[in-house]
Amino acid sequence: MAVGLIIGGASLALGAAYLLLIQWVIRQWHKLPVFEPAPIEPAPSVTILVAARNEAANIRHCLQALSQQNYPELSLQIVVIDDHSTDATAAMVEAFPHPNLTLLRLPAGQYGKKRALELGAAATQSTYLLTTDADCQPPPLWVQEQVQHLESAALAASTGPVLLTGTDSLRYRFQALDMAGMMVLTAVGLHTGTWILGNGASLAYRRAAFEAAGGYADNRGTASGDDIFLIAKITRGQGLPVRFLKSATVAVPTPAAPDWAAFLRQRLRWGTKNAAAPASAGTTLALGIAFLLSWSILLSPLLFLAVGHFWLVFLALLLLLKSRADYGLLKTACQFFHQEHLLKSFARSEVLHIGYIAFIGLASLFVRKYQWKDRYVK
Repeated sequence: MAVGLIIGGASLALGAAYLLLIQWVIRQWHKLPVFEPAPIEPAPSVTILVAARNEAANIRHCLQALSQQNYPELSLQIVVIDDHSTDATAAMVEAFPHPNLTLLRLPAGQYGKKRALELGAAATQSTYLLTTDADCQPPPLWVQEQVQHLESAALAASTGPVLLTGTDSLRYRFQALDMAGMMVLTAVGLHTGTWILGNGASLAYRRAAFEAAGGYADNRGTASGDDIFLIAKITRGQGLPVRFLKSATVAVPTPAAPDWAAFLRQRLRWGTKNAAAPASAGTTLALGIAFLLSWSILLSPLLFLAVGHFWLVFLALLLLLKSRADYGLLKTACQFFHQEHLLKSFARSEVLHIGYIAFIGLASLFVRKYQWKDRYVK
């Protein structure tokens, strides 16, 4: 009995720590001002880099969105780098009518998103580099506000909000809630220097910062992480900060994974890059609390062996602590990004989230090879 009570008490301490951590995140988020755009004259030169592999279904929509950016045409260049596509991606880029659109192809022996972005950066001379994904459709003010954010706050890099689109289903709402909450965590982590997060679907940085960091020279062997690795290097090596662009206006939409198998592969890829990226004490603490709390909930029935049916009390309290924290975080995110409708699936998504954090977190510690873009990569 005593051992069971000690284990149960330790689990409740984890739950309380998680609640306090998330409440701190929410307070910090509310302290961050919403970005106020301010005109910049003359407009600095910008290159948008889009790495693409087998994106024939999406690339035209992406290019249409990029061609409709509210930014001076003479100061904006779009570069698509084809990563050995086996479909019509390259041909569709070549046929797209835009005066400042360039198609580059990765040479034989080079592959992957990082190599593609480095090739695109080396082929241009613009002051700022912006990246998005080939399945994304950035809104018209995306370039303008990213550049204004970099200039007005004297930043080395800026990462912006990314939100998911998809058909209305539990699978979509679960993914969309997770992504919305991640945006709040990203903003707070970068602002406070507690942890480093970011998303390459909406990333902007000074060319000088990219070159000073050496691009991806020391992590090309890791297929994913073009965002977090670069942000971490820029943060360590530059005198200028990296911040989150807190603006719902320029949230970049990207499709949710089409099925559960694709979702798990995607999140496993993200998990492995987080495991390989340089970790701060804040990152280790936050991930550790969430991971251990999820496993505490899943393993709580084992307490029956020590405390009998009293284990249900521990389970109920653990679920209450985690759910209260997560609902507060997701409600905050959904209200800011005008996605309140997602909260109708909170209860079911919360159950899924516990297993997702536990098993993906565990798998990311051991899996070193996975499938991505029809390739098996590390």
